[in-house]
Parts: sequence; C-alpha cells; structure tokens
Amino acid sequence: MPDADLALLLDSLREAGELALAMQRKGFGHRTKKDGTFVTDVDEAVDNLLRSRIMQARPDDGWLSEETPDAPARLVKSRLWIADPIDGTRGFLHRSGPWGIGMALAIGGEAVLSALYEPAEDRLSHAVKGGGAYVNGAPVATASRNNVITAKRYRAGLAAGGFTPETDSPIPLLLRLASIARGEHGGAISIGDKNDWDIAAGHLLVTEAGGVLSNLSGGGMIYNRPQPWQPGLIAAANPESHAAILEIVRTT
Repeated sequence: MPDADLALLLDSLREAGELALAMQRKGFGHRTKKDGTFVTDVDEAVDNLLRSRIMQARPDDGWLSEETPDAPARLVKSRLWIADPIDGTRGFLHRSGPWGIGMALAIGGEAVLSALYEPAEDRLSHAVKGGGAYVNGAPVATASRNNVITAKRYRAGLAAGGFTPETDSPIPLLLRLASIARGEHGGAISIGDKNDWDIAAGHLLVTEAGGVLSNLSGGGMIYNRPQPWQPGLIAAANPESHAAILEIVRTT
C-alpha cells in the first residue's frame, strides 16, 4: 500500500476532526432525514471536506459516503474510498456518547487501508492490509475477552455459551469494532442491513489486529457492490470466538 495513500487518509481525518470539534464548540444545526436518523451541519461539512481532499488528490478513484448521494459511476472504479463523516451522530448532537470519523480504501472490493479518528480523545486508529493495526502509531492486537456487544435476541444464548453480553447502545458500530481491535471487547453482533460506511473502516482494524469479521451467515464482506450494504455482522477477537458466536447466531 503506497505510503502516500496512508498519509492522505490520516491527514484528511485529522483535518476533518479539527473541523468537527470547532463546529461543535461554536454550535450547529441539524435535521431529521427520511429514514428517521439525524444529520447535522457537521456531518455535511466533514463529508464535503473529506470528499474534496480525496477527490482532488485521487481524481480517478470512486467515492461512497453516508452524506453524499450514491452514484453508479463508482461501480466501474477499482479503488473506492468509503467514508462515514460522523459515526455516532446522535451522541455527537446531544454530547451524550462517543463519536468518530471513519474512512477506508477498498481495492477490488476489499478494504486495504482504513482509519478511524475520535477527535474528542485525539485517538487515531488505522490499519493496512497485511501491515497490522495501530492506535496513535502504536501496534494493537485483539484480546481473548468474553464481553460481546450484542442485540437483545442473542443475550441469553451468549450467556449460556460462556460469553458476557453487553448492550449495543450507545457505542456506534465503527467504534465497537475499534474497541475489539484494541482488545477491550471480545466481539460484537450487529443485526439488520449495515451500510458499507458503517463497517469498512472497522473491518480492517479488527482483522489486522488478529480478529475475524463476517456477515451473520459467516460469509465475507465485498465492497463496491450496487447495494452498498452488508447483511449484518459478527466480529470477534479470534477464530475460536467467532466460530462460537456464529453458531449461537445460527441456532437462535
């Protein structure tokens, strides 16, 4: 992976984080989208900044983001940048929970470079395919822990299987995956269709830190498909835990 892509990614996220913090201090507007979720002026401003930086530097690449209308032109691109301008918008809006800015580069449908910046903590996580996962430049690895962030339906099964289920709120999905990569959680289950921007940056963090990530059926993730979403996910700190959690999901 060219060092220039990594530098572009990290510099763009840090700049976006500074913008988000400044706007949060100053005050900002928000509205409710058609799907009932919130979007703030900050989401849109961060999206504009990231898209401008990436597309100016990599004009031949594709772009996919929560706050940019999707366009079929991305499907013919071998390189696709996938961005979540604010992961955890509700917590950001109400100053009630963690939030971050995530972005990944997928080549040929596979995430090969990713980063997640949590500006309030000044914590920058990144991963390179085949090159490991890092937090603020220091290598990180998953840990064999039993705590699993999960939807309610799997709590009893996880407890019976020797895991410690935790509520899936208020930690947004990318930050859950980063927590697994740092060794703070042993796994996570997220049900329902999940947008690519909710997964891609965290996906590579988990796998490069030593973990496993799949959809709810145990299959892999392919990015830059016509439908920019995945059918839920299971993430775990190691193959053994992933297999055990997958069996619980299949039999519940």
